[in-house]
Amino acid sequence: MTENSENSENTETRDADLAASQEVQQHHAAMVAELDRLSAAVRDAAPTEHARAHARLVDWFETVLVPHADEEEATTYRVAGTLAEGHLLIDAMIREHVLIKRLVALFAASDGAAAGAYARAVHEAFRHHQDLENDLILPLLVDSPDVSLVAALGAAHGHQTGGHAHGHH
Repeated sequence: MTENSENSENTETRDADLAASQEVQQHHAAMVAELDRLSAAVRDAAPTEHARAHARLVDWFETVLVPHADEEEATTYRVAGTLAEGHLLIDAMIREHVLIKRLVALFAASDGAAAGAYARAVHEAFRHHQDLENDLILPLLVDSPDVSLVAALGAAHGHQTGGHAHGHH
């Protein structure tokens, strides 16, 4: 391969990775907004509407949030964890997934004011977690010459971004 074709390929890969990063960030923003809406609905529900709001959020956790976390661990986290500068970060991010899933379980087992508090706690933890992914993991993958974000997303790319394969939006 010539130097010009390598530079062109590197530029194309980086451009594709930047576009994928923007899509993932938009996906994260949509998830945070939906969780904000659903968790506020639980917190603010009238007694007669509480069970319905609770069930909607439990369903969202089961069909969107938890599959999203599991998918990240199998795709972007797996690849970022192979980078020297990503190993400890990914360990911490997986620990946050454990915390978020624990809060989800506490929410599912609660009702009334406790459910509202757990719902908002999940929202705050998830919002913070998405900020870390957007600000640390995605740039790590985009800026590394050794990996590609598009390749890390692989077949899951539509799941994490515009395809919305895990049933949200």
